[in-house]
Amino acid sequence: MTDKPSIVEFKTDRIVCIDRENLHLFAEVIDIIQISSRCWVKPLAIARSNPESFNLEFLHDLRDAAQLILPTDLFRDALDTEVLPLISELFYPTKDSIRSTNAQRVLYQFIADLYRLP
Repeated sequence: MTDKPSIVEFKTDRIVCIDRENLHLFAEVIDIIQISSRCWVKPLAIARSNPESFNLEFLHDLRDAAQLILPTDLFRDALDTEVLPLISELFYPTKDSIRSTNAQRVLYQFIADLYRLP
């Protein structure tokens, strides 16, 4: 999971992830801005990893949040074992899942915390 793909490996419509401690921002690649090594993405969700069960706990649906342009080196390819449950939860939510009432604020906080970390 620590291997970062080169800018050439990211393709449009691919699901990528930014990891921050035990939180994970999943997004869909819209385009790659090669001249500045940036990735234009549409946020999908934030999930938390559970080290005891190795599962992701779905936290926030970010499909209504603003799109982002961030450095490509922040992202990694999302694994199939992460994406399949995520997509299932987004389109067929369980009764106890939490839906963010302010996706933009949640996304802003995640990005702000990302840049505060050393």
